[in-house]
Amino acid sequence: MTRKFVLIAAAAGLALPLASRAQEAAAQSSPAAASSPAWMIRCPGLTASVPLTADSAQSLPMHLVATLNCGDLVSVLSDAEGYTVNVRTTDGKTGYVAGMYLAKAPAAKPAPVAAAKPAPVALAKPAPRVAPASAIVRDGVARWRRGMQGCEQLTKDGVVIESLTADGVTVQVSLRDLGAKLRANVVVDNTSSEYVYVNPIGITLESRGEHWKSLAIVTPQQMASEMAQQASGSEAAPVVADLKSSDDSSLFPTVAYNAPAPHRAGEEDPSDQQPSQVLIRAAKQFNAESLKKGVVKPDGKTSGAVWFERDDNPGQYVMRVPIDNEVFEFPLSIVQPN
Repeated sequence: MTRKFVLIAAAAGLALPLASRAQEAAAQSSPAAASSPAWMIRCPGLTASVPLTADSAQSLPMHLVATLNCGDLVSVLSDAEGYTVNVRTTDGKTGYVAGMYLAKAPAAKPAPVAAAKPAPVALAKPAPRVAPASAIVRDGVARWRRGMQGCEQLTKDGVVIESLTADGVTVQVSLRDLGAKLRANVVVDNTSSEYVYVNPIGITLESRGEHWKSLAIVTPQQMASEMAQQASGSEAAPVVADLKSSDDSSLFPTVAYNAPAPHRAGEEDPSDQQPSQVLIRAAKQFNAESLKKGVVKPDGKTSGAVWFERDDNPGQYVMRVPIDNEVFEFPLSIVQPN
């Protein structure tokens, strides 16, 4: 009789780990680990549908995977903080969509429970997020005004910086006269819950001196060409076409527009370089600190510089920086470099 009980106990001991392994395998195969779509397609402006492409650059002609409609739910697979985001649709298609068309999907409502509800339990509420004070936006334009809500003026290294906040986005600008050109430093800080789009080509600068004048924007390639001409002569200008990059984000850089750095011992004398080499070196210098176009994600930040032609009669200026569907407007005065 005693031996029979021992055999039964041993069999029970073997059954326990077998059952445990079965439960573990079932848990691993459970679809609970799969992430549900947390993002949705939004269509700002007149866009009726959004392309989902096989390549992240969305180069032309586009290699379409699908066409997404407003309100479609997607899951974000990866975000390299560039122009596009890698997503997966609810029917399993994967591809790239411009980040400006993504927004957080509203939280799903929990299904009603048929069973009797337990007594409510008081839960500690998370501390509310303190949103920055917003300036007044009229007809899509937020204007900087001294002492008004959402408007601040800062000084850093002797340079006056104007800061303007509207709808969760803060834009800071400063302007300097470099002698040959004007340089505007721009910072965009996105504390909103949505992606915002920045494009330096849309930034404008207007001189309000004796005669109102819109100043032409100057690309980094043009800046590099002029710098190369100072160092090597006018032959450098034609090779600017060789600097066109497949990456559109290299359009707008930010270093001081000055003569080339003095020659150092052990380094190649710039005067001995070919015009194309001088130009490429100058272009890299400008592009390294440029304000790039693209999407700034929530809690993201970008900064850089944009150059403009100089006014012969400088005075007061007005700079306008478009961010998505709003324009941030700043009255500026020239700050001479030390």
